[in-house]
Order: sequence, then structure tokens, then C-alpha cells
Amino acid sequence: MALTDKATIKTLLGISDTSLDAAIDLMIPQAGAIIKGYLQRNIEQATYTEFYSGSGDKVLLLNQTPVQSITSVHLDSDGYYGDGTEAFPASSVLVEGTDFVLQKDDATNTEVSKSGIVYHTGKGWPRPSSRLQGQLTSAPGLGIGNIKVVYVAGWATVPSDIQFAANKLVISMVQSIDHGGRVESESIEDYSYTLAGFEDEGKFLDSVRGSLAHYKKVVI
Repeated sequence: MALTDKATIKTLLGISDTSLDAAIDLMIPQAGAIIKGYLQRNIEQATYTEFYSGSGDKVLLLNQTPVQSITSVHLDSDGYYGDGTEAFPASSVLVEGTDFVLQKDDATNTEVSKSGIVYHTGKGWPRPSSRLQGQLTSAPGLGIGNIKVVYVAGWATVPSDIQFAANKLVISMVQSIDHGGRVESESIEDYSYTLAGFEDEGKFLDSVRGSLAHYKKVVI
């Protein structure tokens, strides 16, 4: 699912012919990549299968948000990111509400967990103990890919302000072509993508940042 579509862009630009259709078709996925790169997250709702390493902490932070639901959580000390022998068998499945719980900070139909935090109800997300040669006691080891999480995250419908930003970006690309420029790259903070020939770049970036800022992934 794209963040915008050709019909919307043509309506906003007042274009009725097909002269720019091919260019718009190229620009829409480019605009989507720019926005996702800036936000450091995907937008469209999808199912993710990810592996994590237990740290001993009670908190596990999922990579994609908002989290709509958790399909399953597995714990296997020999899982090794799914590459272990018979990794993550049925017996490794944890029970939601008993072994783990998803932090539901906005329990609506569209955004169940904005944080993406999964709590282990026990002492913490396990990591194995290890004892090196010569040591009398064991010490905490590394949980190398010993947690597997399958979950659904993203938005079923792209939020309107993200759609606005995508429309604005694609329109600026089209207008750049109309003004004799060519698309090279644009810059949204540390994510770069320039629009050659686009004279009012600063003002454009400010307006897009305002629409996107509160969706940007916070890296802890």
C-alpha cells in the first residue's frame, strides 16, 4: 500500500491528461521511501517475524509500531535467530497474559500499543548462564536470538497527516520537473534527497517536518 496514489496527485495538481503519469508512478514510491527513511519505520500494516536477544530486563521493545496485536512469542535458548537445530518448537510458545503482556497505551481499534513495549511477567527476558573455564560460578551469558516474536504493526489506513506529507513531496517533485529541474535528492534532517531546481526547499521541509515529527521513531 502506497502512502498516496496517482489519482490523488493528479486531482491536487489539476491534471486531466496522462502526460505525467509515468513520472508520477516513479515519484510515489520514491516519496514513500523518503518518508519512511525519515521516520525510521514502516507505515502500512503488516505482519512481522523478528528475533531478539534476552538481556535479563523485563522490557522488550519491538521494532515496528504501533503494534496492533501479538500473534506469538517464543523463547528458545538454542533458537539462534531461527538457525538453531529445531529452533522455536511449539513447546517454546509463551502465553500472553501469563508469561508476557503488551503495553496497551492506546487501546483503540487502530493503535493498541504506540510504544511497542512487551513486558515479561517473570524476572525478565531470559538469557542463559555461562561459565568459562576456571570460573567457580556461572555468570549471565548472552541470549543470542533466543526470542522470536510474530506480531502485527502499522496502520491499516495511512494517517491523514502522513498522506499530506506524501502528497506534498510528490507534488513538489512534479513541479520541479515543470520548472525545468530534475529530481536528485531531498533532505529531511539527516535523510537526504535533493530536488534540483526546487527554489523554496527550506519552506517545504519545514511543512513536512511538522506533519511527520510526532511519528518519528524514538531510538532508545
